Amino acid sequence: MEWRDQRRADHAALAAQQLAARVAMREQDRRDTAEADSRQRARRTAARNRRKAFWSGITGWVARHTMDLLFVPVIVIPAVLAWPAMAAYGMEIFPFGGVLLPGFTEGSMWAFAFAVTLARRAGKPVAWLLVGLWASCVAGAGVNFLHGYTGHEGSFTRGVVMALVSVGGVVVHQMTTARPPGPRPTRDERDAARVQRLAQRRVTAVRATAVRRAVADLAPDGTTRLVVEPGLVRLSRSWSGRARLVPVIVPQMTRRGSVSGDPAAESLITQIERYLASGPSPEARNTSGTASTPPHSPEATAGGDVPNRVARRVPALVAKVRDAIESGVLPGEPTRTDIQRFLRVRAQTAIAVTRALYGNGEGNSPVGAVT
Repeated sequence: MEWRDQRRADHAALAAQQLAARVAMREQDRRDTAEADSRQRARRTAARNRRKAFWSGITGWVARHTMDLLFVPVIVIPAVLAWPAMAAYGMEIFPFGGVLLPGFTEGSMWAFAFAVTLARRAGKPVAWLLVGLWASCVAGAGVNFLHGYTGHEGSFTRGVVMALVSVGGVVVHQMTTARPPGPRPTRDERDAARVQRLAQRRVTAVRATAVRRAVADLAPDGTTRLVVEPGLVRLSRSWSGRARLVPVIVPQMTRRGSVSGDPAAESLITQIERYLASGPSPEARNTSGTASTPPHSPEATAGGDVPNRVARRVPALVAKVRDAIESGVLPGEPTRTDIQRFLRVRAQTAIAVTRALYGNGEGNSPVGAVT
């Protein structure tokens, strides 16, 4: 009995092991199938996402370049028409290799056109590329015009049409694709950029004119530096077109390089200028044998030693200077230099106006003797 029980137990254990093995195998198969299905689904999802991204990129590019795509036929058709026509014309002129002529007339235009577009998008200068582009366009249009004008059944109209067709694609390409990258600047930005360019050109012109008028400070060791006269100036041009700097007076602005930091020096310089501008009194001129003039005549007002043409202008100029003093354009006690710069007259006229302003031609100038 014992061996029978043992045998039944062994059979039961073997059956349990086989059942557990079959269950484990089925579970492994189920897991493998699930993993395979998961990988297949992942591959399908990835492929679907790639296709979606691909078509999204295409549709997005088309949406961004819809305007450019509208002009593709206008750009391509003229090139297709002009290239074989110019190849045939090249064969008439050059028996060997004449078919390569459109590589110069048409190819140069398109090479420069693409170069301009790429350079602008890269932020590089395009000035010389544009020169080459339009020069090649002129050459290509001229050759095509000659082909249409002198060829078989040629006419002026045929030449004009062939010239326009040869450059039409390049012109349209430049108008649609060769614009600078980025958003279009606003009107205020364009105005600010234009004003900045004008200011920079004016600064450059003033500096160049000042350099032409500069004097050289030669040091004992042979080194040299340029020295210019500081001050407020305005850029002007002579009758010959040469630029020059004209001194001006701007209210409430101090000339650069002046001695405004020293009030005593300023006062002394002002008194010296007025004293020198006032000149000798009429009594001194009369005692020296000079005939006196009527006290209220323009000659007396101007000082008596100026030409009549200058003396006649003095009263009006004095009134103009007094109006400028009252309005604040000139200081309260302007010097002869201030008056000359304000009136833009010669030194002789400015001296006469200064005498009339301070001395009234009778020697009663408020400026006393300078120590």
